[in-house]
Formats: sequence, structure tokens, C-alpha cells
Amino acid sequence: MDNQYANASGIRPQHGKYLYCLIKIIDCDSMISRYACEELLPFKETLVSIKNLLPGKYQVTGLSGLIIGIASLVLPGAVFGQFSGAESCIDCHYEHHEENLNNWRASGHPYMLMSSEEARNRAIPLPGGFTWDDISYVVGGHKWKALYLDNNGYFITTTKNEAGSERPGLNQYNMKTGEWSDYRPGDVNVPYDCGNCHTTNWVANPSPENTAGNQGGLAGLHGKFDATGVECEQCHGNGLTMDDDTPKQAEFCGTCHGSEDLGTIAAANGFITSHQQYNELLAGPHSSTDCATCHNAHKRADLSIETTCANCHPVQAAAYADNVMSDYGVTCVDCHMPTVGVVAQPLGPNQGDLKTHLFYINTDPEANMFTQEGDFVALDFVVSGKTDKAAVTLNFACKRCHQTTEVAELARFAKNFHGTEQGVEPLDYAGITPGLSGHWWGGSTRSGEGFLIDVSYRSDGKILVVASFYTYDSAGNQLWLIGQKAVDPGENTVTMNLKVPQGAQWGPDFDPADLPSPRTPWGTAEFMFDTCGTGTFVATPNAEMMAQGFVQYGYDLARDISISGHSCPSMMNNPGILSP
Repeated sequence: MDNQYANASGIRPQHGKYLYCLIKIIDCDSMISRYACEELLPFKETLVSIKNLLPGKYQVTGLSGLIIGIASLVLPGAVFGQFSGAESCIDCHYEHHEENLNNWRASGHPYMLMSSEEARNRAIPLPGGFTWDDISYVVGGHKWKALYLDNNGYFITTTKNEAGSERPGLNQYNMKTGEWSDYRPGDVNVPYDCGNCHTTNWVANPSPENTAGNQGGLAGLHGKFDATGVECEQCHGNGLTMDDDTPKQAEFCGTCHGSEDLGTIAAANGFITSHQQYNELLAGPHSSTDCATCHNAHKRADLSIETTCANCHPVQAAAYADNVMSDYGVTCVDCHMPTVGVVAQPLGPNQGDLKTHLFYINTDPEANMFTQEGDFVALDFVVSGKTDKAAVTLNFACKRCHQTTEVAELARFAKNFHGTEQGVEPLDYAGITPGLSGHWWGGSTRSGEGFLIDVSYRSDGKILVVASFYTYDSAGNQLWLIGQKAVDPGENTVTMNLKVPQGAQWGPDFDPADLPSPRTPWGTAEFMFDTCGTGTFVATPNAEMMAQGFVQYGYDLARDISISGHSCPSMMNNPGILSP
């Protein structure tokens, strides 16, 4: 038998065949590989007897207990406590875990730390002035950034320019932008002590000056590990002793996807710093939810979602499905999980490179997401009686797309966005919006007349309402009344002057010069919109028009036809929205 199992298990090769035989003996109990066990069966009774004589600490039931107990006595020099490695897990869990193993291989976990031999085969550039022979390990290099350890295990903090001159920094390669940035530029002998979250079975060296406790004896590696990257056993436990107690609690994930002080969320330069998803989760609406409720931990994050927002929030999802933003492909997480965190570098004024798990959105235009000093997220958001919570502010939730829109305007649209607030209509906060554009009429009792209304944003921030009213004069002749008025955002009522366009000719004889200038005034019209589909209209003629038989009147309006692609409320015509 070769030493494949032994090598994968962390057992010294000369003892691998004995451990393999012990496994095969136990396998025969369940008729697995019985043919391979035939030659070993005569020894089974003896080995079980040995197992029964083991000291109490080895009296563990099951395959792993027997193997470790016997091997601890009969295999001197076996390296117990070492982890077996991800590839060895497939030996016993092939049918059930092959997919998990393949998903893991495609995720970022295996690449949290890579040896130089592995990293040089990936599309990772080198810092200026270095070759792969100068690198012992690469930290990261899968999704966000790559940092480099020299042959002594210290972080490289000084690089060289094209002329060969040394310079501090430009030592961190940012994967999403293809740019170099600074990590502790110029600092000397920065050690690597990040193994708890970047390696498998990291054991920190409390006295790193004694390099015997450092990986490979490197002065800068202040600990030892069994494997680079995060392998199966880092989460599931040692493959020889695991109880198949798969950790699914958010608290467990938070040991790496969170900071040590769970009562705070650290920040700097207007962004949340690095991986603090668990801290954020505790400060959001899903504090009692385990990560595995939504994520498949074996998959890369953007492909790992197994429970969608709509599964738990069907009312909001149904309301949002009718919103024009949904038609443009904007999803729940685009607004509720914007990129507020920074692992490598910001991607824009209101865009980091890591999604937040706060979920709450604070629609107060004056709100500040961070403390006054800017070093923590403010835990002052109160919702549904819950205190000590945090929320994303509108500059992150909205302005990443609506770049030119004032926060005060965004706040009007964000309030009651999903329509779940009782007794509040869509326009109570937003006011007149482009979503009201379309054809309005007074119902079947007034069939034959109606209004063409267009609402759009002006460059000065005001909202322009243009109305055309096709109706009749007191003698029964067809009549058009037109008007326009700019109103402030948030208004629900607009009063405009109406004028009569008359005097020109039909078809090729039309000449705008034939129209009186100024147009003949008619009076005023007041439109009040209480919802996206209902409102009221009151027309008041001036004295001249009253003398011609016109009287004041009004009635309820309903929108008969809307413009395709618009929803109400809508920022469709806002110049800040990104085009599809």
C-alpha cells in the first residue's frame, strides 16, 4: 500500500500503512471494502481487545476513537493533533461531500494564505523589485487584495521603482481595481500573526524569537499551521476526532468574520474596516439568525445564497416587484447591503468593496452613520423598540446610483418605500413625482374629456408639471387649455395658470405666429394628488372667461393610462439615476 492516506492524514509515512489497516478493519463492520479487509479480519478481535484496555481518555466510541486510541499506543512517533487535509475528507465522504469540496476549491477559503509555489501559478503580480524566489507566502490574492511575505516570513513593506530605487509602500495589490496601494509603508520586520483566520490549525508562538515554534523556522511567521488557507477541518474539526458536529452558528463564523469586540463596529475614513460581518449582524435586524440560514458556507459568497430576501419578506418583495427599480435589475441587497466596508480600497465616493450586513436603512437625511470621531459605526438607530442598532445611511443606500440627487430628496422617496407603513400613501413623503405622468380623467361620467399630464425634473432641482386639458366651451366647441408650473420637491398640490391656444390653422397652413402672444389667459387649475392613481381637479375661470359662460367646477381624477417604465413614486427622470 502506498502512503497516500498517510500523507493526507498528517501521519508519518512509515506508519501510514498501519493506520490504513486499522481503518479498513473497522470499515468491514459496515461491509465497506470487505474484500480489501479479508486479510485483516483475523486481527480485528485482538485490536478490539486492545481498545478495551485503553486508558480512560481513549475510551471513545466509534471509528475515530478506536483508531486514535490504538495508534497512540502502537504507532510511536505518529503525529497526532495534525490535521488530515481537505483532500483526505473525500476518502470517506465522497458521495455526500464531493460537491462541497468542489465548491470550497472555487471559494476564497483555500487562498487566504498561499505558498510562493502555489501563488506563482495564479494571476497575481509581484511588488516592484521582487521575483517569486524572494517570496515565501502570499496573503490573500483571490478576491480583494494580495500582500507578500519575504523569505524570512515578514511582510514586504518597501518596494522598488523602475529605476531600482527603494520606496516605502505600493506593496498591496488590489484585485478589483488592478492598483497598488500602501500597507504599513516602510515599517520594518512586520510579522505575520494572522494565521487564526488564514490557515488551518494555526498555533501561535508565544515566544516567536524561538523560531522552532515558527512555520519553517521563519522569524517573521509567529506560529505554525497544518495547511495554508482555510480547509475543511478548520471549521469541522480534526478529521480523526470530529464528531460531525458541523458549526452553523453565526458566533462561530464571527471568529473570523468579525472583530474581537462584538459591541462595536470599527470604521475609518468613512467606511467600515475589513471583515466585521458578525458585528454588523448583531447590530441589524437578523441578530438571531445563523449565517447558514442564508449562506452555503462551502461556496464563494456571491454564489452562496440559498435563502433569498423574498423567502422571509414576501410582502415587501411583492410591493417592490411593481417598482421600476426592479425592472432595471436593482435587487434588495443593492440598497440594504451596499458596499460600506473596505478590505482593499474604496471603489467610489459612496462605495467600498465589501457588502454590509446591517440591512437597516436610516431615511433621516441628517443622519450620520458613524460616530463624531469617525472611528466606529454609531449604534444609535432605534427601530421597533430595538435600541443599540445601526443602519446604513442614504449616501450609501442611494447615492451610489443617484449620484447627483440631494440626500433630502432621496429621503422623501426612501420613506415607506415598500408601502408597509399603515395609513401612509406613496405620495405623502415623495410628493409630485415623474411617476404621475400619463393620462388622467374624471371617469365614465366625464368620458370625452381628460388631461395629459407630464412631470419631470428641472436642472434647478424643481419639479415641472405640464398639463393639457382637452374639453369644450359653453357653445359646445372643442377647446384646449394648457398650463405649466414648477413646484418644490415634496409638494402634493400644484396650481397653474391655464391659457387658450387658438388662432392657428390646421395642417400645412399652421403658423405659430398666428397664435396670440401672450396666449389668451383662461384662469387657473389646481391639481392635488393624494395617491399615485387618484387626485382632484378644480378649474377657476377669470372674469373674461366667466363672461363667455365658463363657471368654476371640479371633480375627482383617476389615472387612466400610465407611461410604460414608470412607477410611482419614481425618480425615473432624475439625471442622477444610472441608465440601464
